[in-house]
Amino acid sequence: MPYITARQPAAGIALALLASVGAQAASYRVFPVPVASPDHGARVLATNPHQLDASPFGWHDTNGVAGAEFTTLRGNNVTVYTDIDANNASDGPGPDGGAGLLFDFAWSPANPPSSYKEALATNAFYWANMLHDIFWRHGFNEAARNMQANNYGRGGVGNDPLIVEIMDGSGINNANGSSTADGVSPRIQLYEWNATSPRREGSFDATTFLYAYGMVLHARIAGTSCNGNAERPASGYNDFFGILLTTNFAHATPTQPRGLGTYVLGQPVNGTGIRTAPYTTDFALNRYTYNDTRTLAVPHGVGFVWASMLWEVTWGMVARHGASNDWFNGNGAENRMLRLAIRAMQLQPCQSGFVDARTAWLAADDELYAGENRCILWRGFARRGLGASAVQGSAGSNSDNTEAFDLPADCADLIFDADFDP
Repeated sequence: MPYITARQPAAGIALALLASVGAQAASYRVFPVPVASPDHGARVLATNPHQLDASPFGWHDTNGVAGAEFTTLRGNNVTVYTDIDANNASDGPGPDGGAGLLFDFAWSPANPPSSYKEALATNAFYWANMLHDIFWRHGFNEAARNMQANNYGRGGVGNDPLIVEIMDGSGINNANGSSTADGVSPRIQLYEWNATSPRREGSFDATTFLYAYGMVLHARIAGTSCNGNAERPASGYNDFFGILLTTNFAHATPTQPRGLGTYVLGQPVNGTGIRTAPYTTDFALNRYTYNDTRTLAVPHGVGFVWASMLWEVTWGMVARHGASNDWFNGNGAENRMLRLAIRAMQLQPCQSGFVDARTAWLAADDELYAGENRCILWRGFARRGLGASAVQGSAGSNSDNTEAFDLPADCADLIFDADFDP
């Protein structure tokens, strides 16, 4: 399946250069990447955050000609609107940035979400477009079946921008993303959460948003019908993207607990979140290994173990390569992990189990990095029970797998190598 590495093909560069005079300036008051929520940092006015290689005519274009077609939260990659009446249609035109595309709306945490829905919609639009541009840079481009109205002649089907419905009235305490084939718009639904008073809404919790985005992403990359088996890593990928894209590696540590959805649950930033335990390399806080997939719920509990494994690998990569804290020009551990994740999902078989997924990661590293990170991958997986002797059994069952903590012979000495220990 087509993919890109860190460098954009020459044709794409030419398109971006031609478009640079036509991408209209735009500004959005948001919690910027990687700030996960109001509890994690401050809102800023992000000006021209679009990336010209991924979105050559900006975020409000659809026709590929200089100048924005929309002054609302609609464009080539994403359309955002409120759906309070739960009819899968916009409640109205939504926030309008005017001719200057200035989306700067008030927010007060003392008030209910309905009083600042313009600010919520703006944040959701920003994050959805940023994720489009980040994932495009790391391999989820037009030829790899991403979501765009106009593919600008770069492959794929097109006519399928992501739809994001915020304050969706069809549910509560949740978020979801639909599974669609290339050429059909997927849909993310974000709900209010009632764990706090006043309530909170998922558009201000990037980990919640990223989980829903991951559902769409996995379906597009791994296949829309490839997520029904018991021992599946899919939900874990969604969690992993949620913590990876909201971590500031300049200040984070391996043992620091990270929880998904701490903001919407009203928990502190080091809270457990919506899973059984927080994500951390500290076994005193997260003791879960491959064997626990036998008893944890499908899909979220099983996926939680897979994401815990990937978090171990991430910190091994940080120890070896460092972090760039730059999603567009960097080549640090987090960039490598995102590229590897996208390529591994492309390579893993349909209805894959954990050993299948691990094999795909090793194959992706062979392809993208000539196997440079092979032992780092093995070290991270083995630390959570997916070692060389682990047995998957049937990917359709969680009762026949066997964990193991051993490493291949050529990596065995790394068990005592501090460079690989989170």
